[in-house]
Amino acid sequence: MPEYEALNPVLYAKVLDHLEPISSHKPFQILFYGSRERGDHDDLSDLNFYLLAHSTDQMKPSFIESVSNALNQLEAVAPVNMIAGDSESLRLRMRIHEPGSIQLLENASVFYGDSIWENLQTEWSKIRTKEISTKDLSSYLEKRIRFFKQQVSKTAKDEVIQLERICTLTLHVWAINCISDISFSELLKMDTPSQIHPLFTNLYKHELDDTINELLSLQQRLVTIKREARWKKELSRDEIYELKYKLIQLRKDEEFLLNY
Repeated sequence: MPEYEALNPVLYAKVLDHLEPISSHKPFQILFYGSRERGDHDDLSDLNFYLLAHSTDQMKPSFIESVSNALNQLEAVAPVNMIAGDSESLRLRMRIHEPGSIQLLENASVFYGDSIWENLQTEWSKIRTKEISTKDLSSYLEKRIRFFKQQVSKTAKDEVIQLERICTLTLHVWAINCISDISFSELLKMDTPSQIHPLFTNLYKHELDDTINELLSLQQRLVTIKREARWKKELSRDEIYELKYKLIQLRKDEEFLLNY
C-alpha cells in the first residue's frame, strides 16, 4: 500500500474520485513507482507515476491534463512527476531490457485501473531471463540521448531535467558497451538514482577512467538539483550554465555545443 494512502486515505479517495469520470478511447492504467513505492525515499523524494494509455488518448491534451490534475492533488504529500507511454512502446523497451522499463516491470504497483499491466507482466516473465542484446539496447539509448538533446528547454527546471537525462543515459551507454556480461540486476540499478554511483564505483571501479568518474559526479549533482527544483527551490542559472558546459566537454559533443 502506498505510504500516502495509508497516511491520508481521504486524499487518496479524492484522487480516485477525479480519475473515475475521465473519458478515454481505451482503458488506461496509472502505475506508482520510484523510491516512495520501494520505501527507500527521503524528504526530497517525489511521487512518480506512469500513465499507461493508448496513443490516441495521449494525443488529446484534455485527457493528459485531466489525469495530471487528478494526481496533482497529491502535491500535499510531495511533488508529483508523471510520464506517459503506451503498451506497444513499453513492449519494445522491455524486449531490449531497457533500464527504465525494467524498473517499472520489477517495482511498479498499480495505482489505478486494471487489465493492461497484468498482461504486460505476463509477457515480461517470459522475456526477463533472455539474453540481453547490448547492441540493440545501446542503439535505443543513443536515440534517447539525441531526443533529449533536441529538446528546447523553456525553464531552468526543464533544462536541469534535460541535462540529467543526457548525463545518466551517457553512463548507461558506456556501461552497456564497455562492461562484459552486464546483468539484469545491473540494468535495474542503473535506473535507480541512489544506486547508480555505488554500482559504478564498486562493480566497475577497474574499468572507470577520469571522464566517467567526472560524469558520475556530474550526474549526482544534476539529480540533486532536479530534486530540489521539483520542491520549487531556487535554481542557480550560473551553476546550470557551468554544468551544461561541463557535460558538453565530457561528452566531447560538438553537436550539442552547436545548440548551446
